[in-house]
Amino acid sequence: MVLTAPPSPFDPLRETVATGTILYRVHDPGLPASGRIEPVTNPGDVPNPGFGRPTRFAFFGDPVVPVLYAADSPEGAVHETILHDAEPGTFLLGRDWRTKVLTVLEVVEPIEVARFHSDGLRRFNLFAADLTDTPPTEYPGTVRWAEAAHAIGLGGVTYMCRHHNHSQAWCLFGQPPLRPLPGHLDARAFMLPEDAEWLAGLALRMDVRLRP
Repeated sequence: MVLTAPPSPFDPLRETVATGTILYRVHDPGLPASGRIEPVTNPGDVPNPGFGRPTRFAFFGDPVVPVLYAADSPEGAVHETILHDAEPGTFLLGRDWRTKVLTVLEVVEPIEVARFHSDGLRRFNLFAADLTDTPPTEYPGTVRWAEAAHAIGLGGVTYMCRHHNHSQAWCLFGQPPLRPLPGHLDARAFMLPEDAEWLAGLALRMDVRLRP
């Protein structure tokens, strides 16, 4: 089906990301300077203020609403970022993965989000293939659903990872209440040999290889 605009009034099913929930995020350890901001060191809880290509649920708003993508597992976080556009039988250049880090984040206040999976999709007569499992060409339509959730005061949206679809993912708006856990056993810096080896093993499961 052709994805339509969100209905008005917009009344999605909601779920709460509870205090103490652990999330995983893959990101660059800093944000570059631009005409709008100074360089920023990113310990993991700094949202993206609008850098990079459009994504499924960003960017929208004027001024742009910052977003932070995260997942409920390290594997899900990698599939939502480094492996997001990888195809079986291909390889990733070092510039696509070597500078990335995997940060573990703890939710410190409840976050109410729109549910864009299971009955949260069926509520709008949608399936994953209509909203959360689409190619990038559909992003101009999918981002309107995130904008609708933001417009009614929700803190983000949640959905199932497209390529690792037993992992739950979130796109959180603004500055979400998160605390980085830098000493966590699952935290990784992929420039380190042991962490690069872990990433290479994960990529190899889908027949993707890393290059330096």
